[in-house]
Amino acid sequence: MRRLIIFAIALLAAAEAAPAQPRPDGPAGGGRSLYISPAGEPFRGGDGLRAWFTGADADGDGRLTLAEFRADAVRFFKALDKDGDGILRGLELQTYEREIVPEIIGLYGGAPEFGGGRGPGRVGAARFSLLNIPQPVTGADLDGDRRVSLAEFEQTAGIRFDLLDRTKAGVLTLETLAPPDSRRRRR
Repeated sequence: MRRLIIFAIALLAAAEAAPAQPRPDGPAGGGRSLYISPAGEPFRGGDGLRAWFTGADADGDGRLTLAEFRADAVRFFKALDKDGDGILRGLELQTYEREIVPEIIGLYGGAPEFGGGRGPGRVGAARFSLLNIPQPVTGADLDGDRRVSLAEFEQTAGIRFDLLDRTKAGVLTLETLAPPDSRRRRR
């Protein structure tokens, strides 16, 4: 019993000493302080959607092609692939969930959907993203072997591009990607 009390006191002290974490429901682009790109990369503070789009738009023409979209996904994959073997597994996947984007595993409780009004059932990363994908990195495990290869990540990027390209124009623009409520405010 004494050990349990000491352990509880230590936990409370550690919790008080921990730095404050960003809240997913704070002010930012789209009403969020966190935006998670289609590949799973987090953008905190400001207009995360715009920050991601600007970085992914390699030629700066305001139009995101499939090639640029895939290149952005590959860049993020390589950042996650710490051992450089072309496969995300085990510790790399845990690091993504626990350290890079802990918000997706529910450490912060419920939050309103990105863009508002998108309906119930948006959990994990979906709360902070344009797509209803709870875990965008492991969601790229197309063969179900609990590992994500670079080829799977690239293939998944193509699938996600098609989902976001609602007009089937072959390009994405910031205007077509913005949640409906923020489009009305920009006009």
